[in-house]
Amino acid sequence: MTTVLITRPLEASLQLARMLDKTGIRAIVMPLYEFSAQQPGLNVRKAFSAYKGRKLAVFTSPRAVQFGLEHVPPDLLKRLEIAAVGAATRAQLEAAGHQVHLQARSGFTSEALLQVPELATDQGKAVIFCAPGGREKLATGLRSLGWTVSMAMVYQRQPVRPAQKLIDELAGAEDLLSVWTSVSALDLASEYLPAAAWNKILHAPALVISGRIKHHLLQAGASHVAVAEGPGNTHLVQFIQAGSGKRG
Repeated sequence: MTTVLITRPLEASLQLARMLDKTGIRAIVMPLYEFSAQQPGLNVRKAFSAYKGRKLAVFTSPRAVQFGLEHVPPDLLKRLEIAAVGAATRAQLEAAGHQVHLQARSGFTSEALLQVPELATDQGKAVIFCAPGGREKLATGLRSLGWTVSMAMVYQRQPVRPAQKLIDELAGAEDLLSVWTSVSALDLASEYLPAAAWNKILHAPALVISGRIKHHLLQAGASHVAVAEGPGNTHLVQFIQAGSGKRG
């Protein structure tokens, strides 16, 4: 029987595990990080105040929406253009009552958003809501298009060490498939897991949500890495279920 190692943050991991359980697939829920708020180190009102032209707020993830909206004064938010990276980010913004003006026609990456034609003309000031160390390509890409860019780092990842019970489950798992939705989780797994457990992961098939994560995993020594059609749990379940059927 296929065993799926899930390393997303706890809430998303549990949701995916429940979806897999309905298909008869066992999961090991091993979140390797969680999110927490932090002060952005930027006064958003002041960041926009000196600009008369376009003012763009870029939300890079559902967490950026969750932790970032509180730092944007409501009267200012009404006057901003809002850009979203990915459908899940857009959905969270709309659920909070905010219109999304710019989103990539397809894809859920920084690179996809940078292809939106409206970003290439009439540039102004952009503030990117993200976590420390993230979205540098997006910032660089916007600057190359002529935007003045600031970063509002409104949340951070907190590492979570896996319990010994979970490591033991991983060691005993047969027909393992690991799922990775961030490079951060990969780096933490290689640091926190015993060498035997990490090597087991590298020698088993893996499923990722982007070419960047695939490249990182291949560089670590993996040889069987597939890319899902999207980052959501529904996309992951569809791929896992199809692959489990083939193995069965």
